[in-house]
Amino acid sequence: MSTYYLIASLPPLSVDQKLSLSVEAFQYACEEQLTPHDAAAARALLTHEASAHPFVVAWRDKEAILRNAVAQQRARVRGVESARWLRATEGCDLMIERQVEEAFQQTDPLRIERALDAIRWRVAEELAGVDPLAVGVVLAYAIKLGIVMRWNALQVDQGMDVFERLTELAK
Repeated sequence: MSTYYLIASLPPLSVDQKLSLSVEAFQYACEEQLTPHDAAAARALLTHEASAHPFVVAWRDKEAILRNAVAQQRARVRGVESARWLRATEGCDLMIERQVEEAFQQTDPLRIERALDAIRWRVAEELAGVDPLAVGVVLAYAIKLGIVMRWNALQVDQGMDVFERLTELAK
């Protein structure tokens, strides 16, 4: 099992480019090159399965912090209380909260979503740690792969069709 080999073989990721690696190929490579515990953690990050892996637990806590901050911003905009949408977290991260607040200064929902995913990307890199050959790099890659998959799945034509149907219903 070689984490080093796996890390060296991973193609770069960007939300502005099509994926050159399928999720299935990534998961297979993880199963081949990582310990079963770490491979299961990579799968859990992509499929949202339960996992007690420390990296997955830390990521999900950071994601909950981010989602809570988003809920607070959306509630503030609507002038309602956010408490019913907040989830328990183990820690706090004022940097995430501040960056979410900055993201919501945008008026374009697409720009807000891009800013939120940029926060997720940064958090994944922070969780990976400073060792460029540690398993955390692979697990952070799984998070980034999920972000890129989401953006690659968005289709302008489909989005416009949905928009047209919703605006017709509102008339």
